[in-house]
Amino acid sequence: MAFALNRPTATLGVANAILCASARQHSVRDFPGPLSIKSVTRGTVAWKTGGRELVVDRDSFLLLHEGEPYSMEIDAREPVSTLCVFFAPGFVEAVAGSMASGELDAVGAPVRFAQRLHAADTRILPRMQAIAAVPMADQLWVDQLWVDQQFVDLASDLALLNREVQQRVRMMPARRVSTREELFRRVRRGQEFLHAAAGEEIGLSELAREACLSPYHLHRAFTQAFGQTPHAYRTGLRLARARRLLESSGMAVMEVCVEVGFASAASFTNLFRRTYGVPPSALAKIRKIR
Repeated sequence: MAFALNRPTATLGVANAILCASARQHSVRDFPGPLSIKSVTRGTVAWKTGGRELVVDRDSFLLLHEGEPYSMEIDAREPVSTLCVFFAPGFVEAVAGSMASGELDAVGAPVRFAQRLHAADTRILPRMQAIAAVPMADQLWVDQLWVDQQFVDLASDLALLNREVQQRVRMMPARRVSTREELFRRVRRGQEFLHAAAGEEIGLSELAREACLSPYHLHRAFTQAFGQTPHAYRTGLRLARARRLLESSGMAVMEVCVEVGFASAASFTNLFRRTYGVPPSALAKIRKIR
């Protein structure tokens, strides 16, 4: 039996569904959808929810809770491609409950994710990219059992991710549980701001104001939450964007360097080589050969 990869939107919130789309113009207004994972395979998309703008690119993904209204608008010169996975009510909860208890018929509690925007990981994003890699000619109808396996695996990955995030929340430098949760929420706002403004020149004070924390507390809590200082985290975002541009655009290395926010071509080249094992010029050459 085959599975319609792009099911009618009427099924959202009723059954598990995967939506792949590519467009220059598209908009969604205040849609209270089901629990979902948003990813982008080409370009950049800003989802808006709760008064926040959450910018997603090929090296990040977004989690939105069931019933959480969101909006998004694409108005781009080149097509922007997205891949979104929507879960049926209770599906992720049942998987998480079974993993926690070891029982097949466990009923899970509602899942609440403390962190919505995530940089590239080793589980969820590669799985999303594997789904997106299904050839366009096959995307309308693919194997039902394979797709169902993706839903189960992604639900399991979400449960593991939530455990890891909750562990980071518990490690926040505060005594009271409520204070640790609030501190992580504020740090998360700083993280979301970095994703939206990775190419801009912002200082620790501006980032701290966005998170409603003092610069010292923001720096300490951010490092505790994400295992990197704000500067190192932003550098990683810039390098990932540079890699994407070198692989897919016609921009020269120096143009990419400036575009992603580096002031020095030498430091950009050294950081890029240290991170990816090759200089940025090597990726530019591979792109030209293709």
